[in-house]
Amino acid sequence: MVSGYIRQHLRVERFVDLRPYKRPNRAMGSKDLGRETEQHAEQLKRDLAVAWASTDGLIAERDPVFTGEAGRYVDFDTLPDQPLPDLAWASKGIRLASASRADDGVAKGTLFVPDDAQSFLDSKLDEYRSSRGEKGRPSHEARFVAIEHFRAARLESLWVDSRTIPNAGVPTWWECWCWPDRVQNLDAKAVAAAVLVGEGRLRFAERVVVFLYTDRTMLGRIVASCDAVAELRLGRDDAAFFSSGEGRDDAEDWVANATARIESGPNRDAVAVCLLDTGINRAHPLLAPAFAADDLHSVNPAWGVDDHHGHGSEMSGLAVYGDLTTTLLSADPITLNYAGEGVKLLPPAGFTLTEPQSYGLVTQQAILRPEIARPDRERVYCMAVTQPDVYGPKATSWSATLDASAFGGDELVELRRRLICVSAGNLPDGLLHAELEDWDSHEVEDPAHAWNVLTIGGYTQKGPITDHGYDHWACAVEPGMLSPYSRVSAAWYRGVSPIKPELVLEAGNKGIDSADTSMVSGIDSLSLLTTSRDPTGKPLTLAWATSAATAQLAGMAAEVLADDRELWPETVRALLVHSAKWTPAMEQALLATNQKSERLMMLRRFGYGVPNQDRALRSASNSLALVAQQEIQPFIREKGQQAHLNHAHFYALPWPSQTLLELGAHEVRLRVTLSYFVEPNPSADAPLSPARYRSAGLRFDLRRRNETQARFEARVNALAAVADEEDDLLGDVADPGRLLGERSISAGSLHLDEWRCSAADLADRNGIAIFPVGGWWKSSRDRDRTNGMMRYALILTIDAGDVEQDLWVETAIAAGVEVEAQVEV
Repeated sequence: MVSGYIRQHLRVERFVDLRPYKRPNRAMGSKDLGRETEQHAEQLKRDLAVAWASTDGLIAERDPVFTGEAGRYVDFDTLPDQPLPDLAWASKGIRLASASRADDGVAKGTLFVPDDAQSFLDSKLDEYRSSRGEKGRPSHEARFVAIEHFRAARLESLWVDSRTIPNAGVPTWWECWCWPDRVQNLDAKAVAAAVLVGEGRLRFAERVVVFLYTDRTMLGRIVASCDAVAELRLGRDDAAFFSSGEGRDDAEDWVANATARIESGPNRDAVAVCLLDTGINRAHPLLAPAFAADDLHSVNPAWGVDDHHGHGSEMSGLAVYGDLTTTLLSADPITLNYAGEGVKLLPPAGFTLTEPQSYGLVTQQAILRPEIARPDRERVYCMAVTQPDVYGPKATSWSATLDASAFGGDELVELRRRLICVSAGNLPDGLLHAELEDWDSHEVEDPAHAWNVLTIGGYTQKGPITDHGYDHWACAVEPGMLSPYSRVSAAWYRGVSPIKPELVLEAGNKGIDSADTSMVSGIDSLSLLTTSRDPTGKPLTLAWATSAATAQLAGMAAEVLADDRELWPETVRALLVHSAKWTPAMEQALLATNQKSERLMMLRRFGYGVPNQDRALRSASNSLALVAQQEIQPFIREKGQQAHLNHAHFYALPWPSQTLLELGAHEVRLRVTLSYFVEPNPSADAPLSPARYRSAGLRFDLRRRNETQARFEARVNALAAVADEEDDLLGDVADPGRLLGERSISAGSLHLDEWRCSAADLADRNGIAIFPVGGWWKSSRDRDRTNGMMRYALILTIDAGDVEQDLWVETAIAAGVEVEAQVEV
């Protein structure tokens, strides 16, 4: 240790004085309940036999395929005013799930009993009937003597909420309180049933709370078919609890509790999330630890850096903590792995409003402010600001400026590439619910159509409405669907416009006014909870719409970058998109058609799905990610010759071939993501063809099954002889196994596709090519650009779903990575 701390801690064990401590000498025998033990034991065995044989209750819902250790739930109740007996046998997997006491003093409980432990429980009752201890008392008396009955459990047996269990057929949110070592079995069962699983979860010493959105029937089937759930409660507390419910008056205490749990990560100052917004009030106790005074800036110093509107402080809380509805209820430490920065982009009252034609310049200045102050820091930019009534795929000065800023500038030798997250824009207020039928007419707003930015739309898990006074109001959309705030690009022509938004995150829901069917924004239980600009009067406030979704994504991106600072912005973008999954409702719509053109229309509504930070950061044994950061020279112009396509990259990847063969017909998914930044050229003819706007484009192609590497390379190389227009490539490169197809990547600088096939079919498809297509660099008179280098990030994931086979180990060994032996203890 280099610092001055070189002294040992002082040990004080020898200063203790030991004294005896023991309970008084008096008998502590069991209370005699007057049981005839033999009759009681036989009655309990009959009860259990009936419970084992029962086809009613939860057991009737059980699937043929059980996830985890197969078993069933059994209820018991006691004589009045008796203590709850300990019927758990950990060595046999018998666990106490739920317990309660009725008004008449009867204790009620529910056990989870593995099928293999049924005979064990019967044998213990036999010992209770016939065996006696040293003092003549029945064996296991403390466990069984107070029990009045056993019976087969129902779903209501696990219900511990004071509110009434929802009626059948009514979808709602459920809290599933799970045993921590079994929670993965609930996850697997819910995914297999295409049930929406909430993003956040609460962790306690002996329970993990998982949120599921489904109806009572499906929940019963899931619970009965895995060994994970101990208790059930209604839904999850939403923002209404903190803003208008019983938690409102304790807002300062909730904030203080969360503040006390804040810890700083080891390299927090090296990475930042930078918000371009209305300023930030760092006097808020949750914002002060993240935002240093020196990290707050303004485009115009006369504007100050404080938050004149409230939007900036609200977005700051979401970028650092996410939806506080979950964060405040948790007891976990809050680790800040990145810093916060703010640049005041919008002027306060009393100053001249920024003219639309200056938006690009002002944004460019805003981006440079923190970079000048802290050039050593990597950052992710968040801009939840759009220009209303300006939409469509045609480049504007604002969108082109963002593309240029992400690309890194206009000096190729001094590029500083940037990851910029932009909101897609929101549907106008006051729409009737029926007007959602015309959703596709509400297009993504300027500048969110920029190619190089991550455009963020919204979906929602919020609902139903729990606020008082809204008894007859319905939600605008069901949980798991596109948020009624979110704009789309479905009306844009496919050939010249990128897919926007790429990702969707929680943006809240709207309520339908029962009087006139208009959609109402900002209902507490349908919104997110965040920090306000008024930390003393009202420290917590509501947030909604795509700006809230964008702030959350920016924080996730900063987390990924902080985890590995060697990642490029292109790679962070790729990892986030690659981690996304469609909700069950989205995937059902996507797979309901075999027409790729219809699937592309859906992508232009909800993008590639909902990102997941865990998947963005790490691989799993059954979900293996391969990542490459590489440079390619798309074109070359030699002296006296015309420019032409230059290089293609071919990968022969380390691959879990043997494991895939062992999995045979089991369905696996291969997802490929390619991310790069283009230098924009917003010329007059750019809207006619992607090649006119981009500096160069890149594409990928996967080696076919049973195709030799030589044949694969020959097929890809033949594409270099065709024209630059996209459609000319499709005849030879088309792969019928692609979920989305080659036409999904005709424009933009982020491309993704997925293959779903048997594991055996994927076993020899470890070859992939990255090759260039046309762009304006090729015809540029600037030879440095024609011969310029382009960076890209490539990610492939093989996801085998719920299998025991380990894809990662075989691939890691093939890649030359040292693998530590796993030792079972």
